[in-house]
Amino acid sequence: MATKSGTTVGMAESYNENSDPQLAIINLMIPYIQMGIDELNIASSSLVIADFGSSHGRNSMIVMKIFIKYLQQANKLVTPPLVVHNDLPTNDWTKLFQLLSEDKSYQGVANGYSFYEQCLPANSLSMGFTSSSMHWLSKIPFNIANHCFHTYGEEHERQAYKHQAKVDFNSFIEHRSRELVSGGVLVLSIPSYHDQGIESMSNYFDQLYICAQSFFNEQELLKLTIPLYLRSLSECIDYELFDRCSLKLIKAELSQLKVPTLEQYRNDQLTFDQLVKIFAKAFQSTMEPLIKQLGPVFLLTFLRIPSKNLLIIHP
Repeated sequence: MATKSGTTVGMAESYNENSDPQLAIINLMIPYIQMGIDELNIASSSLVIADFGSSHGRNSMIVMKIFIKYLQQANKLVTPPLVVHNDLPTNDWTKLFQLLSEDKSYQGVANGYSFYEQCLPANSLSMGFTSSSMHWLSKIPFNIANHCFHTYGEEHERQAYKHQAKVDFNSFIEHRSRELVSGGVLVLSIPSYHDQGIESMSNYFDQLYICAQSFFNEQELLKLTIPLYLRSLSECIDYELFDRCSLKLIKAELSQLKVPTLEQYRNDQLTFDQLVKIFAKAFQSTMEPLIKQLGPVFLLTFLRIPSKNLLIIHP
């Protein structure tokens, strides 16, 4: 399948082994998952639960088991549910299938669609979930001229990315509302920035771009634009959209994530060099597919950048 430069194509092969920060977000979401299940009020005894943005499956399977366990505790699971793992057609589905085959604790199927389009039949979804996924855009409006990340762009560039994020958010909500059965629930975790407006991920992309400038020419740097946008909380709350889609907002709030590896570093359980290596691997597992679009030679060169230059972070 052909892909355009700057589009989201999925995670790298090492994602399962380097996605602990995303797992920490899932653990942070447990009270919200339980709240959503408490609100679940559907007539059918057969449940369909979907994770939109499952990637290679490790974290997705963990969160689906969290759903199933609490559904059982709440006496809302009469028969075993059908679990749908959704991600892009370009996802490495082999890893997910292998994990499902080894686990066998529930019936899981794969769904290879962008979650910005309809993924399931209308009125079929009991509960939908997504975490660490909706900050990826369906496409970039255009390449950013002098950086790889939208927060460092010019005003017109930032506004274009904001508009694309709004279009994508609307598409996600509209399609999920069609798929949800009456009384069904969506539980969404959307990477955002805090109320002071300082985005937690921006520094990583700034360091990435600084490193890339040493290896790529101007045209190659232009292709390095990251198809990612971090929303404010207010951008995630659109009552007009929710009303139009017959959705009721149960709760929306900004939560502060404590990344386990950073906490270990602060508590002197990790050296700075160890911290940098962990973050570099995690960053590589998400950025590698995009960098591959620049060509295999550039990929090999880029991945040899010393880790300390890639992620210099002193919390």
